[in-house]
Amino acid sequence: MQEAYSWNSAFRKARQEYNTKIKIPKAFAGGVPSQFTESPMSLPLGANEVYRDQRPTSSLQIREYDDHYTVEMDKHNPDEGSAVKHALTDALPYTALAVGLGFAVFGGSQG
Repeated sequence: MQEAYSWNSAFRKARQEYNTKIKIPKAFAGGVPSQFTESPMSLPLGANEVYRDQRPTSSLQIREYDDHYTVEMDKHNPDEGSAVKHALTDALPYTALAVGLGFAVFGGSQG
C-alpha cells in the first residue's frame, strides 16, 4: 500500500494507479473532504465508514479507519446508478465471494 500525506497527493496517486489503495494518516488529513458523502452501497470491509464522491465514473472512494484513511479509484460508482458495473469490474473479488457463499448456503443442496 502506498502512502500520501495530503488529500491532493492521495487523489492523484489513486487516479494514476487504478485498484491501488493509498493510505493517509489522519494526522495529515484534516477530516474527509466536503465533496465526499457516506456511501450506503459500499461494504465497510473493516473500515469505520466509507465515503464516495458523486462522480458516476472514475470515482474516488475513501475508507475511514481509527488512525488513517485509504483512497482508491473505482471505474464505476455504485451510489450513482452503476452498482452492477461496479460489482463486475471494481468489486469482482467480493462479488464472486458473495455469489459463492450464496450458492453454498442457498443453492448447494439438492432435494
